[in-house]
Amino acid sequence: MPVNFLLLSPVFFFQMTKSVTNPEELGGLASQMTNDYGHLALQGRMAAATAEPEEIGFQIRTRVQELGHGCIFLVQKAGALQICPTDSYTKRELIECARAVTEKVSLVLSALQAGNKGTQACITAASAVSGIIADLDTTIMFATAGTLNAENNESFADHR
Repeated sequence: MPVNFLLLSPVFFFQMTKSVTNPEELGGLASQMTNDYGHLALQGRMAAATAEPEEIGFQIRTRVQELGHGCIFLVQKAGALQICPTDSYTKRELIECARAVTEKVSLVLSALQAGNKGTQACITAASAVSGIIADLDTTIMFATAGTLNAENNESFADHR
């Protein structure tokens, strides 16, 4: 799933919590997060539709929706802090919302990875088969050159 966005970056939580001291930065971060979530929702919908088994697709869809709700709360808290930048209660709530969003992002990632297990197994199997083919090609090359010891006085060409 080719999603490249700020929300999945480990820097996100730091930027959001750092912005507590600079509330004027929150608007830009909230806007970026909103755009990034839109991309994630689109990609998540496609991933959920193609996931096997269906439970994985449901899990992806549910976790992306939960992340969306967390993002809504986070944007609301960012707006509240911009209105009243000295309110320590709102600052704590913003930090808690940012932490919750970060946790929800990790849940989305784990659901996506669970849906990717079959694909990864196929990649691993294909790699193993490619290795075996390469080993067979190497053995054939040495046998054709006559550098392998024959058990009987038979040639490789007789068995090829």
